[in-house]
Amino acid sequence: MYAVAAYAADTDDVIALVEKHWEARNAMDYQAQHDMTSRHGSLNANSNGTFFTESDKGTVEDLKEGLAGISKSDVAVRYPEAVALSDTVIIARYYLEGQIEHPDGARTANYRTRVTHIWVKEGREWKARSWHFSPLHEGGVHRD
Repeated sequence: MYAVAAYAADTDDVIALVEKHWEARNAMDYQAQHDMTSRHGSLNANSNGTFFTESDKGTVEDLKEGLAGISKSDVAVRYPEAVALSDTVIIARYYLEGQIEHPDGARTANYRTRVTHIWVKEGREWKARSWHFSPLHEGGVHRD
């Protein structure tokens, strides 16, 4: 019973980190985003249609350069859920909705995607290790 309770607390912690990550992205806080990434880097499939990529953690400047195509982000996490797969791996899934602006003035006004986000425990901290974005081009709309 103890392990189940520990997992439940950890899933709540990871959901809070998911929220914190996207708040940092909206604030262009590259240091906070970098700090939440696994020391082993990340395995990603982004919403722009790229194939899976493996990236070293790199530096804060590397992250800033990698996100140079975004000049403003205003996205929100919707309906987050998290499931502990073990005591060191949690999968979070959620929707991400909002708008993104690009340096050339182009704007994605209705950015909507599903996210599967893997978090691993490194020492005492949860770190983002992998994510997969699946864009929502058509279909259902969340209404609160």
